[in-house]
Amino acid sequence: MTDSTQSPTREHAPHTAPPVPATMRSAFYEGYGAPEDVVTVRTVPTPKPAPGEVLVKVRAASVNALDWHYVTGLPMFARPSLGLRRPKRQVPGADAAGEVVAIGEGVTRHRIGDEVFADIDGGGFAEYALAPQDGWIPIPDGVSFEQATTLGVAAETALQGLRDWGNLQQGQRVLIAGASGGVGSFAVRLAKLLGASHVTAVCSTRNVDAALAGGADRVVDYTREDVRALGDRFDVFFDNAGTLPLRQCRKLLVKGGTYVSITAPKTKWVKPLPRMLSVPLYFALTGKKAPAFKVASRSATDLAWLVEQVAAGRLEPLIERRWSLEEAPEILRRQGEFHAQGKSLVIP
Repeated sequence: MTDSTQSPTREHAPHTAPPVPATMRSAFYEGYGAPEDVVTVRTVPTPKPAPGEVLVKVRAASVNALDWHYVTGLPMFARPSLGLRRPKRQVPGADAAGEVVAIGEGVTRHRIGDEVFADIDGGGFAEYALAPQDGWIPIPDGVSFEQATTLGVAAETALQGLRDWGNLQQGQRVLIAGASGGVGSFAVRLAKLLGASHVTAVCSTRNVDAALAGGADRVVDYTREDVRALGDRFDVFFDNAGTLPLRQCRKLLVKGGTYVSITAPKTKWVKPLPRMLSVPLYFALTGKKAPAFKVASRSATDLAWLVEQVAAGRLEPLIERRWSLEEAPEILRRQGEFHAQGKSLVIP
């Protein structure tokens, strides 16, 4: 496992690329199960770009809870979207960054040697990844591959959750429960970037310093104190934990405030579905708002905005660990424990 604290300096790629090998190393799974049981790393044919597609030499990929759900097929109620009998995705990795090495017919947005990143339909945990040209976003000068690859699923969820679902306005007070991991660490940073006057972050003891470093004005260590005992009320409650009863969540909002549900504790079969369905009902006729449960949409516009913030020094992703491709089963197992501190990366 590689665990350096500094991202390597990214050099400009040349406008020519070495020949693409016929085979590559890739994480792979054919059926659902615990990552350590079903995910292997094997040699497979290198994909070739079809018309409109771009092949990228992966320099960094980031790990998301989404990858764990696709590998395990859990919870069961999600199987229609994950794949009923077998996984729709067989290579983990929804976020990838690297260099363009081959382009399909009709590609005009990218050329060989371009440095790009994307939120893709799996395939990031491999030496090469393929996606439509519109999905790949240019990486600006001053942004590393490692920084860029963190800006997919987790950052989009935090951004859309606060800005769109929570309708966060300048000068508002925000509560973020579950303020660690990929989504939570980005939520703290983006709440301040979007103009929140005060951010209260709730996390465990080991994540307190990271939340403060990310810009939180106050951090509640839930192992030692209860956020409900503070007597404070918030304009936006970004709930990335889902552990408080909904009636208690309601009480933490000012009149007109908004509750944004991101996740909740899970079981093999049904949970968190009942809570997801109940959220709008608990807030109806209360003078407070709670949009129905949503999943972040892939947005090239949002990805471009996020990477611009990193390039300008206004947003710094929190990277916890770097893993080799051969360690993909283990990092996916750990992701399923849901105790990450920022983003973990796979370096092929």
